[in-house]
Amino acid sequence: MVFVYGTLKRGFPNYPRLAASGSPFAGAASTTSPVSLVIGPYSVPFLILAPTPSAGRLVSGELFSASPSALADLDVLEGTHLGAYERRRITVVVDGTSREMEAEAYFANSSYAEDLWRRCGGEAAEIGEYTMEHAGRYVPPSGRSPGVSGLMDAVRSFIATTPPDS
Repeated sequence: MVFVYGTLKRGFPNYPRLAASGSPFAGAASTTSPVSLVIGPYSVPFLILAPTPSAGRLVSGELFSASPSALADLDVLEGTHLGAYERRRITVVVDGTSREMEAEAYFANSSYAEDLWRRCGGEAAEIGEYTMEHAGRYVPPSGRSPGVSGLMDAVRSFIATTPPDS
C-alpha cells in the first residue's frame, strides 16, 4: 500500500501517473500520528517527520494498492534516486473505520527536511490536507528547470533565502 497526500491523489495533477501504474484505489485515509505537511517551491507538498514534539498534524490522503513495479515507477517520479524524497513506512487509519494499516509514503529527504520545514514557517505553515487550491498553483516538472534536480535546486535556493517579514 502507498499513502499519497498531494499531487498523486485522484483528480490531482500527477494522478494520471499513478493510474497508469494500475494501482487500485483502496480508500481515503489519515495518518495516525502527527506529521508535518508543508508546501515548498512550485507548490510541491512535502511530508516531514514532525521535527519538534509540538509540531505536526494528522494528514489526510488516499491509499492505493501499488505493486513493486508501480512503487519503482513512483520512486522515479519522486526522485528518490536524487535525494528529493525517501519512501518510508507510515501507519494510517482508513477513514470511517478504526482500522489501522501500514503503508509507505514519500517523505522529504531527511538531508533537508527540517531546514525546509523551518524555512516554510515551521508549525505555522503546516497543513492537514493538500487541496485543489494548492494544486492550482502547482508547477509540473515540464514548467521547471529540467528534471527532479530542478526541484532540488529550487528547494536548496528556497532554504537559503530569508523568508519575507524576517
